[in-house]
Amino acid sequence: MKTFKQKALFSALAGVGALAMAGAANAVYVNPDGLGQALVYPYYTVRAGNTTLISVVNTTDQAKAVKVRFLEGKNSREVLDFNLFLSAKDVWTGSIQATADGASIATSDKSCTNPKVTTTGIPFRNFLFVDDAPALQTLDRTREGYAEILEMATIGNGSALGKDVTHNAGVPACKLTTDASATVATGISAPTGGLFGNGTLLNFLGGASTGYDAVAIDAYNAPLRPSITQSGITTPNLSTGTSTVSVVTNAGNLYVTNWVLPIDAVSATMMHDNVYGEYAYTADGVIGTDWVITMPTKNQYVNTVTARQPFQNAWSTTTGVSCDSVSLTSTDREEFVGVTNDDFSPLPPAAKGNALCYEANVISFGAAPSASLVLGSTNYVGIKPVQNQGLDVASAGKEGGWLALSFTSPTAVLTSSLGGSVTSTTGGTATTAPVASQTYFGLPVVGFAISSASFKTGNPQQNFANSYSLKFSRKIQ
Repeated sequence: MKTFKQKALFSALAGVGALAMAGAANAVYVNPDGLGQALVYPYYTVRAGNTTLISVVNTTDQAKAVKVRFLEGKNSREVLDFNLFLSAKDVWTGSIQATADGASIATSDKSCTNPKVTTTGIPFRNFLFVDDAPALQTLDRTREGYAEILEMATIGNGSALGKDVTHNAGVPACKLTTDASATVATGISAPTGGLFGNGTLLNFLGGASTGYDAVAIDAYNAPLRPSITQSGITTPNLSTGTSTVSVVTNAGNLYVTNWVLPIDAVSATMMHDNVYGEYAYTADGVIGTDWVITMPTKNQYVNTVTARQPFQNAWSTTTGVSCDSVSLTSTDREEFVGVTNDDFSPLPPAAKGNALCYEANVISFGAAPSASLVLGSTNYVGIKPVQNQGLDVASAGKEGGWLALSFTSPTAVLTSSLGGSVTSTTGGTATTAPVASQTYFGLPVVGFAISSASFKTGNPQQNFANSYSLKFSRKIQ
C-alpha cells in the first residue's frame, strides 16, 4: 500500500508540479496494511475483571528503540512510559492488570526495557493529574485509557547497542540501555517503520477474550534524525513528528495536503465525519455491545484556555470533560428507523445534547446506570437505540441493528495551510490544479466495537465475546 500511494502521489506531482518531491515522499499516512512507525492501541482496561494484553512486533532485520506510553482515557494524561529495545524480528508482550487502587504493566518478556519492567508489575501514576480537581486525581482514573508505541531510532545490528539488545540464547545483555548509554549511542539511524501490534481484552472470571489491531501511522517522523529520549520523558509523541504533509485516500481520490503543524498532519490521517457500526443488546443484560471511540490527538487541541479546531471545548479541570457534539440515528435489522434521533444517557457534565466528552470514549448499548455493560467503563455514555421495530427485546432472539454517529459541531473541521495541496485520482491523474487549502470535516478518531454474551459464569463458562472494527466515512473539500 505504501508503494501504491507513493506511485500515485509522484504521478500526480509530476502532472501538476505542486509539492516538493522530498516533502511528499515523507508524507504521514495511516497504513491499512498495519505496519508503521507509530502504533495507537485504541483501548486498555482493567475494569470489570478485564486484563489487557498488548504486543508489538518488529518485522525488520534491524533493531529498534521505541517509546511505550500509556495514557488515561479522560484527557490523555500520561500514566507511564518507558523505553523498549526490540532486536531484529523481535516481539514484546506486556500485561496491564488491576492493582488495589489503579493499574500496572507487567511482563515476563526478555527484551530490554529502561527502566526494567518486572513480572510483578510497575504501577501506573497520577502525577500529571495535579492540575485537576481533587476528585479527578484518583488512581482509579488510570484503570482505562489507550496506549501508543513510537519508534525513536533504528539501531545498527553491528553497533555496540545493537549487539547489546540482540538476544543470545534467548536473552539480551541489556547493559547499554540505560539513559546514560542509549541516549548517546552511536550506530543509530532514522526510524524506518515496520512495526505492528495487537491488543487483547481478557476476562478470566468471565470466560471471554477478544482483541483488536493497533492503528499503524507511518512516515510521521521521516526524515527525523534519530533520537533516543530519556526514559520518563514525554517525547516523542504524536505531535513531535517532522512531517507536515498528509496523504489520505477517499472516494477514489488521493489528497496530498500541506499543514502548518505536524500534529495537524497526523490528525488529518484519522479525520472522519461519520462512524458506523452494529450493535445488539437485551433487556436482561445477557447480550450487550460497547463501542470504543478514541481521539488520540485530542489532548494537543483541548489542553488550552480555548480549544483549537477541530475540537469544540477545552478540557475542564473542574468537571473533567471536554465535549464534542454528535448526532445519532439507529436502524434495526429489518430497516426500521427510530422516529427521532437516539439519546445518550446519562448526559455528561457540561454537555448540551448528545456529546462525546473524553479522549477514549465508550458508548454502551443497553448500559447499566453506573458503568458500561461489556467493558465496565466509567468514561461512557449509555444508549438504547431501536431494535425489533421499537419493541423491547427481553432476551436473545430479536436483538440487533446499526448506528450512524455524526460529528455535528461547526468547529469540527481542520483546514490546511495555504498553498500547495493536491487532489488526484488514485491512478495518479490530477483532478485539479494545486489548491489554496483543503478542509477536512469531523474529528480524528479510531476505535472498535465489542459485543458479549454472558450466559453463565462458573464451571464450565458459557460466555462469549467478539470485536470488530468500526466503519468510517470522510468528507474533504
